[in-house]
Amino acid sequence: MTDVLYRDAYLREATGRVASINERGGIVLDASVFYPTGGGQ
Repeated sequence: MTDVLYRDAYLREATGRVASINERGGIVLDASVFYPTGGGQ
């Protein structure tokens, strides 16, 4: 998914999967569309 972000910096949604859920209710995704070095998200 992150590779797709580099092709379309304005991507707002995409398909992904929940890789795991931690004990505090947080989730780990297999990929995301968040800009890796950007701030203010």
